[in-house]
Amino acid sequence: MTVRLSNRARLACSASVFLVAGVAGHAVAADAPITDEARTHFAAGVNLLRDPDGARYEEAYREFKAAYAASPSYKILGNLGLCAMKLERDGEAIDAYSNYLARASDLDPSEAKQVTTDLQTLRTGVVKLNITVEPAGATLNDVRVPVRGERVINQYGPINGPLQVGVRAGHHIMTLRLAGMEDTTWEFDAPAGAVDNKKFVLHKAGGASVAATGKDTGASDNRPVPTGVYIGLAATGALAIGGTITGMMALGKHNDYNAQNDGSNPSAANDLKSQGATLNLVTDILFGGAIVAAGITSVVYFSRPSSSAASLELPKVAVGKDGATVVVRGAF
Repeated sequence: MTVRLSNRARLACSASVFLVAGVAGHAVAADAPITDEARTHFAAGVNLLRDPDGARYEEAYREFKAAYAASPSYKILGNLGLCAMKLERDGEAIDAYSNYLARASDLDPSEAKQVTTDLQTLRTGVVKLNITVEPAGATLNDVRVPVRGERVINQYGPINGPLQVGVRAGHHIMTLRLAGMEDTTWEFDAPAGAVDNKKFVLHKAGGASVAATGKDTGASDNRPVPTGVYIGLAATGALAIGGTITGMMALGKHNDYNAQNDGSNPSAANDLKSQGATLNLVTDILFGGAIVAAGITSVVYFSRPSSSAASLELPKVAVGKDGATVVVRGAF
C-alpha cells in the first residue's frame, strides 16, 4: 500500500506491496530479501504514522530503522526519509531519500516528483556539522529552539569517531555527555547551508570542560566578567571611602563650630561653619558618585554577553519545512 500524508495531516491509501523471492523485475531481484523481523517493524512504523491522534514520527522512525537494519531494502527508505525529515534529522533524510530514488525504478511518477522536491529543499537548507569528541563514547543531545512552537530534540551517538550530522537551520543548544565526565555545551545560530567543524575534549567530573577553541564552556565562564566591572567596583569603593572621610571631617568641623559659637570669637566660628559646609558638599558629591558608579557597574555586569554563542557566518536562505505532499509506503 501507499499512504499519502499532506502537511495538513491527511492520510489516504493506495496499492504498493513489497514482494519476496520468485517475483520477476530487475528492481525487486536486486533488492535485499525481506525478513519476518523487517516486516514486523515496518508494519509497526506504518501503524504509528496512522495513529488517530496524529502521526508519531519519533517512534515510527525507530521502527523503520530497525526494519532497515533487519533487511536493508530500498522500499523502507522512503518512510525512513519522511520520519527523519519530520524529526529534523535532515542529514539522515537526505541520505535515505537519495538512496531511495537511486535504487527504486518502480516509483509512481507523483511519488518520485514529491520525494525529489523534498530532497532539493533539504539539500538547500541543511546545516552540515563535522564533530569529533575525545574520549570516545559520548552522546550528543541537540535541542533546536524555534522562534515559534516547541523545542525539537534529537540525540546522536555514542560517538566513537568523527560524527557528521545534518541539522535544520536555527538556534541550537548541543550538549555532549559521557559518564564520569563534565557535560560540555555548544550554543550557536546555524544559517541554512552552513558548514562547520568542531572538536570537543571532555574532562573528568570536577574539572573544566574545554572545547577545541581553548575556551571554557562550563556554566561558570559562560558569561565572563568584563574588566570594566572590576574598575567600577574599585571606583565605587574609593568614592564611598572618600565620602565617609569627608563626612567625618564635616562632623568634626560642626562640633568645633558649636564650641566656638559663644559670641566670643564670631570670626573663627563663621570660618568653621564655612569649612563644614564645604566638607558637607564634597561628601554629598562623593556619595553621589559612588551611587552612580555602582549603578553603571551593575548594568555592565548583568548585561555582559555570553562567550559560548558561536555564529556560523554564512548567508541565510529561506527554506520551507517540508513539501506539500509526502509519500509513505504502507506495507510490504
